[in-house]
Amino acid sequence: MTLRNDTLAVRGRDIHIWRGGAGHPLLFLHDAWTYRWLPIHERLAAHYDVVLPIHPGFAGSSGFEEMDRMEDLVFHYLDLIEVMGLEQPILMGTSLGGWIATEFAIRYAGMLRALILIDPLGLRVPGAPTTDVFQLDPAQTRAALFADATAPLAHELVPDAPPPESIEGMLKARQVFARFAWQFPDNPKLAGYLYRVKCPTFIVWGERDGVVPVTHGHVYQAEVGEAAFTVLPSSGHLPHLEQPEALANAVLEYLEQR
Repeated sequence: MTLRNDTLAVRGRDIHIWRGGAGHPLLFLHDAWTYRWLPIHERLAAHYDVVLPIHPGFAGSSGFEEMDRMEDLVFHYLDLIEVMGLEQPILMGTSLGGWIATEFAIRYAGMLRALILIDPLGLRVPGAPTTDVFQLDPAQTRAALFADATAPLAHELVPDAPPPESIEGMLKARQVFARFAWQFPDNPKLAGYLYRVKCPTFIVWGERDGVVPVTHGHVYQAEVGEAAFTVLPSSGHLPHLEQPEALANAVLEYLEQR
C-alpha cells in the first residue's frame, strides 16, 4: 500500500491529507488528540481508499480562524468532498470527528454510503453529562480517555510534561477543540434531528468511556432508528487507539453486509 501525505487547497484553506488504500472511499474524521495516520487506518486501507484530512487548525491545516460554529466544519467537509470528487463516501468519525460526521449526516445523508460513529460527542443527555476534559489534569485525562490509564499508550498521548517540540501543536489543537467543545461539547438540538440520518449507520462505543457515557450511544441508536450498535470491552473513549483490531473487525464486518 502506498501512503500519501499531501496538502489540498479547499476554498482558500490548505488542508493536510493522509491517503492510503484503494477501492470505495472512506473519509475518516479524527478526534482532538490523534491527527495522524494510525494502525486503524492501515487496517481499513486494506479494504478501502482511506482519506484522513486534518481538521482546520490541527497539525498545520489552515482556515481555523474563519470558523466559529459546527456548521462551518460541516460546510468545510462538504467542500472537501466536492473538491476531492469523493462519490458516496463512507463517513467515519471519532469523538469530535464523530460529532462533525453526525452534523454532516443530518444534512447530507444522501451523499453517504454509510455513517460510522465511534464514541461521538454531540448529544446532551439528561443525567449523563459529557466530561469537561478542559478541567482535567493529565492523570485525570488519561483515566477519562483510556480503559487502562497506566498503559504506555495513555502516557504517550497524554504525558505529564509534553516534549518542548510538541507543545505548540498541542496548544493549537486544544484551542481548536475548545472553540467547539468548551464546557458544553454538544448541540442541545442534535438528538431531535437524528431522524434525518437516512443512511446505514453503525455506532461503536468503548465500554469504559470516561468522557462520553455509553448512554449516549443508546440515544444515538434509538433516535437514528435503523442504526446498529455495539460496545467494545477493554476500551475507553478512543477505541481506535486502544483496540484498533477489534474496532476494524467490527467496522469491516458491518460494511461487508451493506
